Amino acid sequence: MIGRLGLVLMVGLSWTAGAGDIQPKDFGKGIINLLQFAPGKVPEVKPSPLTVVRDAKAYARFLERIPKKQISRTRPAPPNSDPLLKRPPIDFTKHTLLAVSRPAMTRAVFTKITSAKLEILVTVEFPREEIAARPIHIGTYTAVLIPKIKKPVRLRIVGAQR
Repeated sequence: MIGRLGLVLMVGLSWTAGAGDIQPKDFGKGIINLLQFAPGKVPEVKPSPLTVVRDAKAYARFLERIPKKQISRTRPAPPNSDPLLKRPPIDFTKHTLLAVSRPAMTRAVFTKITSAKLEILVTVEFPREEIAARPIHIGTYTAVLIPKIKKPVRLRIVGAQR
């Protein structure tokens, strides 16, 4: 009897300990056109690498940033095989899309998403950059789906463990 009670207590404690964590569902990763600004038109606030997509209009803008062609020295360049170019549907009444872009060929990794009282905290790890040639306007993105949220989202970037 005590063994069963202990098991119930352990399960209950472990469930409440992770109650604020949100389990993301991988949605896609690939290359993306980085936001560009005209010379002398640099924004006052540096744009965040995190994109929060809550509706179909924002989703269409995000998808427009994915290049139609691969990065290649061959002419003409082959088509990009990114599955998001097929525009998979998202039910925005149930989900929110989070995407992190990076001006490097090493992709960012979502490590933890936590729901706090007033905000959602997204922790992302930027692994050490690999040396790779790339056009200056191209970077990488990683996208995940989470249950629909209305709270503001705050990004926390951590460096790679060495």
